[in-house]
Amino acid sequence: MLVLVYVYESIGPSKPLYTDRLVCYAHHQVAVDPDGLSPDAASGTESRGTEKRTMRVDLLHGLSNPGNALPWRELLDRSRHRIALADELGFDGFWLGEHHFDTQGTDQSPNPVMLLSDLAARTQKIRIGIAAVILPTWHPIRLAEDIAMLDHMTDGRLDVALSRGILQAEIINFAPEADRKDDAKSKAIFAENLAVLRAAWNDDPFSWHSDRFQVPYPGTKWPEAADKYLDADGNVTGMSVIPKPAQPGGPRLFSVTDTVSGFQIAAEQDLSVITWFPTRSVLDGLNAAYHEALDARTDADPRLARNSAVLRGYLIAPTDAEARELAEAEVTENVLFIDKVPSRGRKIWLDADEDPNDPAIQATSPWDLLYDRDHILIGSPDTVAEKMIAFGRKHHVEHWLLSTFRDNDDEIVDRSMRLMAEEVLPKVRAAFA
Repeated sequence: MLVLVYVYESIGPSKPLYTDRLVCYAHHQVAVDPDGLSPDAASGTESRGTEKRTMRVDLLHGLSNPGNALPWRELLDRSRHRIALADELGFDGFWLGEHHFDTQGTDQSPNPVMLLSDLAARTQKIRIGIAAVILPTWHPIRLAEDIAMLDHMTDGRLDVALSRGILQAEIINFAPEADRKDDAKSKAIFAENLAVLRAAWNDDPFSWHSDRFQVPYPGTKWPEAADKYLDADGNVTGMSVIPKPAQPGGPRLFSVTDTVSGFQIAAEQDLSVITWFPTRSVLDGLNAAYHEALDARTDADPRLARNSAVLRGYLIAPTDAEARELAEAEVTENVLFIDKVPSRGRKIWLDADEDPNDPAIQATSPWDLLYDRDHILIGSPDTVAEKMIAFGRKHHVEHWLLSTFRDNDDEIVDRSMRLMAEEVLPKVRAAFA
């Protein structure tokens, strides 16, 4: 399982949003026509009250390579195998991250757009996701083009999460002006890049003029351009960003965050949410903040998920004892590592009424700390199904992202995936049908 110490956070001022996008969110599925849109969605009359909620279960895959022990080609082959198996087994989605300069081998995935174009070609039904694009480090028009192409390559099966970045070295060596040490500037860059991205997908002609971007650049000429792109003197006044995405308006967009402000601004920016650390009443409070911000708007996209997708580590074996034996050392390592991070520490695993300085909490084993608070889905198929159903019902979870423990042991991971798909998911989906 990936150890991500910080979390992605898409923070920025509220912007006018594109609420006319005809995207049929999997979180709120309705009867669909051959083009992937419901009759109500196509006519713009779809409402929350008529939507049918279904359970979605995805995998988050990391290109883990501790000590750089494997040639990168073997990481590619493992990724190809995992996504093909996930598609075969009926998982709903398969996500990759974006990380650079990863000499430690935590997640060696520097270009998820390119990698997913290869992986998606080996699948038929599974949705494809990026969690998350480091938005301030990209030119937003280039990103709009790349994502639109990938959306076509996946036949409209693409989802995209966006972030300001989590590791300073990844940010400042591509876009030093987006260093999160200047929080306000980082947020402003994220917000503008998001607005440009959406405009590039929706506007034709497209133009953008600000301190950071001049598109078209003054004096641009284009031989034989159509009149709508030109002024009376033949200067280009707008560009055509090609292609437009397969999903009208663009793929569904997510923020990955664990803070109240992150949830609130995600709602203001028409972003769904993915979260990892929060549990129980903390998770409920974050979702409540999202609801309040969403309901305060009159132009919010009605197809946005009401509650956050939840990321959890998982491993399934025939018995609880075997699953614990396989995963406990890695669980312990993760907790002890995060204990050393000043901004995180033990408090991130706790419920709202728990004190991280309580001697009883400090004495709790890492396994009990996480298992008892629903941070890990580890056990037999019956145990994991019971935990997913109970947690999902109590905290309104409709979308899971699962990150495997023992990632570098292919036999263990393959068995765990099969047990999840064949013995756990039928029970979970039936419980939420």
